[in-house]
Amino acid sequence: MPKVVDHDARRAELIAATWRTIRRLGLAGATTREIAKEAGYAHGLLAYYFPDKDAILDAALERAYQAARAQLSARLAGRSGRDAVREVLLAALPIGEASVETQVLVMSWGTMVTSEAQRARRYAGHREWRDTVRVLVRIAAAVGEMTAEQDPGEIADALVALVDGLTLHGVMNPAEYPERRLVATVDRVLDRYR
Repeated sequence: MPKVVDHDARRAELIAATWRTIRRLGLAGATTREIAKEAGYAHGLLAYYFPDKDAILDAALERAYQAARAQLSARLAGRSGRDAVREVLLAALPIGEASVETQVLVMSWGTMVTSEAQRARRYAGHREWRDTVRVLVRIAAAVGEMTAEQDPGEIADALVALVDGLTLHGVMNPAEYPERRLVATVDRVLDRYR
């Protein structure tokens, strides 16, 4: 009797092996051979599930976005006002356990410039996060924890631009932009909108 294979579980294993490979060897070193080796499968098996390196990296990026959404929901649970705004901003920075995933997401930004399909898929996640920031800033302003003298949408857009820039610097130059500097910068800017 042939062995029954759970293909969804196998894909999940391969994606997990992709992240382990990226952590160990970096994005450039995450070849399909290395990913298959990390997963403990023959290289040919990887091709059954993913036609090429781009496909498995795309699946890994999608999993990172899904994980980021879930983590953000957990981080926002029980938070409100300015505290929720701060948390949603910190969640997007390359700090803590999400640092590797954030680094890979930043590295994928280049493909969004040259690929309309990648841009449409990946920017949708960014737009969703930006819209969450906008809603949270409006709520914080409504309860008096952030200034109501400025349009909440403009404040949110400025905060999103700040975090995008800090994320880029944190990934490209972590020695100059360590976690504590990233967090302190967000806190200083948020204080200006009290």
